[in-house]
Amino acid sequence: MKINDHAIKKARFPLHLGLASLLFAVPFGGAMAETTISFAHHLPTESEQHLAAERFRDLASEYSDGNVKVEILPAGQMGGQREIIESVELGTLEMGYGESGLYANYVPEFGLLTLPFLYRDVEHWNSVVQGEIGDSLIEQLVDTSGVRPLNWILAGYRDTYLADDVIETPEDFENLKIRVPESPVFVGTFSTLGAQPTPVPMPEVYTAMQTGLVDAMEGTPEVGYTFRIFEVAESLSKTRHILFDGSFAINESFYNNLSESDREAVTRAAIEAAEMQRSEWSEREASWFEKLEEEGIAINEVDQAPFQEASASFREEFAAEINATELLNSIEQQ
Repeated sequence: MKINDHAIKKARFPLHLGLASLLFAVPFGGAMAETTISFAHHLPTESEQHLAAERFRDLASEYSDGNVKVEILPAGQMGGQREIIESVELGTLEMGYGESGLYANYVPEFGLLTLPFLYRDVEHWNSVVQGEIGDSLIEQLVDTSGVRPLNWILAGYRDTYLADDVIETPEDFENLKIRVPESPVFVGTFSTLGAQPTPVPMPEVYTAMQTGLVDAMEGTPEVGYTFRIFEVAESLSKTRHILFDGSFAINESFYNNLSESDREAVTRAAIEAAEMQRSEWSEREASWFEKLEEEGIAINEVDQAPFQEASASFREEFAAEINATELLNSIEQQ
């Protein structure tokens, strides 16, 4: 069996870097070499993404007849989300959980997929990311970074948690100090609505809310529960301002160096794990809301139409800045 240069380079480092790499076992009697994949994400083990990763692991093993072994490294063991995707880019990590906001660092047009109040509903989102637009963006990302998303996870709608009061109209965001991810889309969205967006790493959000560094945070009901935001917030306003995606990303060189049968097993497993996650998302989102209410969070419904109108200028300006106005129009008309 010929071992390629990519495998040799990776085999030199796993022990002192703590990163599991592709293992080529010398076959005996014609047996196929075993493949080990390290898959990292930054989220808790209770998360949607971790459940999907476990399904991916099990399906990859099943479809490869036990030849593909997936080791899941959850909860930020390999760093934050940016560090994880950078490791996948470098090839020091085979796979990681990414999302469009991060991919926009390589292909700016990915940023369009996370614009506020962009999608009419989940079906609209699905038609965009799993159609020609999504396929084209993926190929651009592969060409630019060597990172290939294999599927589309429905990370869900993001809402607004407040230490006091609620959000009912766009004017309620005026001068509100709100925690956001370190993303131009999030900063621009809340600046346009009159808030004071404050980037804070997710592990520090609880303390930021508790000490008054910020008045509010935004995120899915799952994040609000798993990070125990219900202990430092009184209400959740269903602004549903951004419908967020995620994906299982693989290093392209590693992917191409897999045997044809292993590559097919990994691809099929990733796609089916995501299909299962999306089909069950609505029911699980409802359960997260129930859990938050049980913990004492007051949940209020919000009419999104005024917010969509108030943020229209930002969507247009963002698209124009990256020369993607035509693409934005295509997404809106999808």
